[in-house]
Amino acid sequence: MPESSTTASLAPVRPPRQSRSQKTLARLLDATEEMLRERPFEAITVAQIVAAAGTSVGAFYARFRDKDALLPALYQRYDDWLAGRNAQLETQRSWAGQGLGGVAAWLASELVGFFAQRRHLIRALALHARLRPEKIDAETRARRVQQTGFLRDALLSCRDEIAHPEPERAVELAIFMAASTCREWILFREAPHAQATGGTSDELEREVAHMVASYLSAGSGPAQGPSV
Repeated sequence: MPESSTTASLAPVRPPRQSRSQKTLARLLDATEEMLRERPFEAITVAQIVAAAGTSVGAFYARFRDKDALLPALYQRYDDWLAGRNAQLETQRSWAGQGLGGVAAWLASELVGFFAQRRHLIRALALHARLRPEKIDAETRARRVQQTGFLRDALLSCRDEIAHPEPERAVELAIFMAASTCREWILFREAPHAQATGGTSDELEREVAHMVASYLSAGSGPAQGPSV
């Protein structure tokens, strides 16, 4: 399939052509991801990246114009990882046979675990996507919606417990609210608006599960708001 111009813009500035160069690129990205397990992107320097990758500053700038130019390449890796994770969750169907409260608790647990597992990486990519939304092509957006369809299916499996007059629309908004709450609390917890909530991860799970189950079972008016 031909590569679209938008997708091409996500690639490193100077993509490698030789096997050795490709391995150097992989080491740079591996080193960055490893450091993002312990510290935020803004606390990482190019010198630290090349030292951890066992390469040179010159090799870095032969591929990237600056540190921020790493983000599109990291986003591509993250998108591949996320696709595999979603496929695994869909296959496991851990929510099957549970009532609305159980499915809401499963959803909350998965969201909290997801954002906490790779917090600094996802935070950097979330900021990148917010500041440069044009860098996320339509194909990637559509694929993400399709891959998360199992979340909607999980909640809609409890359709008989959903009192909202528009179940499908309400489920979309419930997932959006749950993901947004977890994202803000976990990724941006140093911010004043997140610190004001206090609490632990376990408490966050319980409150998000309660929020989702209560909203869907409340039978309120038509759902309004942005799509997931």
